[in-house]
Amino acid sequence: MFWPSRKFNLNSLRWRLALSYAIISIVVTALLTGMAVRTSINKSMASQKEKAISSIAGIEAAFSDSLISSLDPAQTARQLGLSAGGRILWLGPDDRVRVDSYGDTSLSGRSLTLPPQLKNAKTANAQILDTGKTWAAYTTAPLSITDKPLGRLLLIQDLSTLRQEYTQLRQRLWLLGGLFSILLAALGLLLANSMSRPLEDLTQAIERVKAGELNQSVPATGSLETVALAAAFNNMAARIAGLDEQRRAFIADAAHELRTPLASLQALAEGMNQSSAARPKELAAFIRQTKRLSRLVCSLLLLARLDNPELQITKVPVMVAGLIEEAIWVIKPLAAERQIKLCIETSKKILIAGDPDWLHRALVNVLSNAVYYTPAGGLIHLRTGVEQDLAYIIIKDSGPGVSPDVLAQLGTRFYRPATARERSSGGTGLGLSIVKEILTLHKGRLEFASPPDQGLIVSMLIPVLPSEILDSDSVTTL
Repeated sequence: MFWPSRKFNLNSLRWRLALSYAIISIVVTALLTGMAVRTSINKSMASQKEKAISSIAGIEAAFSDSLISSLDPAQTARQLGLSAGGRILWLGPDDRVRVDSYGDTSLSGRSLTLPPQLKNAKTANAQILDTGKTWAAYTTAPLSITDKPLGRLLLIQDLSTLRQEYTQLRQRLWLLGGLFSILLAALGLLLANSMSRPLEDLTQAIERVKAGELNQSVPATGSLETVALAAAFNNMAARIAGLDEQRRAFIADAAHELRTPLASLQALAEGMNQSSAARPKELAAFIRQTKRLSRLVCSLLLLARLDNPELQITKVPVMVAGLIEEAIWVIKPLAAERQIKLCIETSKKILIAGDPDWLHRALVNVLSNAVYYTPAGGLIHLRTGVEQDLAYIIIKDSGPGVSPDVLAQLGTRFYRPATARERSSGGTGLGLSIVKEILTLHKGRLEFASPPDQGLIVSMLIPVLPSEILDSDSVTTL
């Protein structure tokens, strides 16, 4: 059994429920036992009264006949008492004892004090009296001969056997109630265990998570509520473990990315230190590595800001056409340097809600990626539109594209396909990650496609605002 291994603790849900069930069963047993016994006693008393009244009527008739026949009243009372199973007393009009069927001469001539219900009764009447040790049935009937009152007859019957039977019945009911209480308490303990065990497993799993063991899972068993709680915890634990794994990978990747330019800077610095003459090529390389480090650190700081759950952005209505115009103004010199043509197809009536600065950074990152990985003399095509309440900005380059198995990795921090994203390009592998986080802040998403021999297609999707806002003075045009 399971409960011996559980230390008794009254504050435990398991034992509280078990004790509650036991107390409830005891109270219910007491109420049912008391009601059952009391109902049975009342019915039995009523039956005893009816029998006693019937008996006293026969006794009165027989005793009256014996008096008319001048028979010995004491002998008649003795016989009638044996027949009725009780004691018969003949009380005179003054309630003094004239005849006792038991032959107790000490009662002769003594006045008996009867209960008011019996003393003033004009007809046969019966009462059940509790003497403290036993029950007794007292029944009286008026006695008269030829309409001459001669007092009354009193029949006393001992009901100790009946009381003993009810005492035994009450004991048996209490015994059954006790067994029922024990059984119900055991069932309550089983039920409490089934309810508290998932909570204990969950508590232990939480303690392990707090200790640093993040890969935790608890069985989803029990009631609907505990199953839902276990499922929520499992999802949360999986999410935390995933985030921790991403954090570890991010730190490792960041350390790896920083190590390369730092090693280059160290080698260049040592070479320059050993040479007294100025070396322009080494100085230019030094400056390039410094700029690369600066870009990497800026990107890391930017991602740290985006990862902050308390980051709040100010959303205002933004014209997509103005957003693209501002980004093209930044990208155009770089595209001209590489002799890359820009083809723009945009609608002037697309309105989105967002932070202009963050959206500008995201669009510039995507366009910069396209310029970097499009060969000289290539083409970048940009078009906008609206589909299913989403505004889309699609940037398609004429570069080599990526393989289908690589598409799912795009947007992952520090990920760069070997064929398209060489370190010599100066990229940090964080540009698309930043775009992805910015779009997530705007309830949007970033999608990729790379049809064979058609380059890479990047889609930025952001919820669109109703066209009625176009007339508002709060629309931001970049």
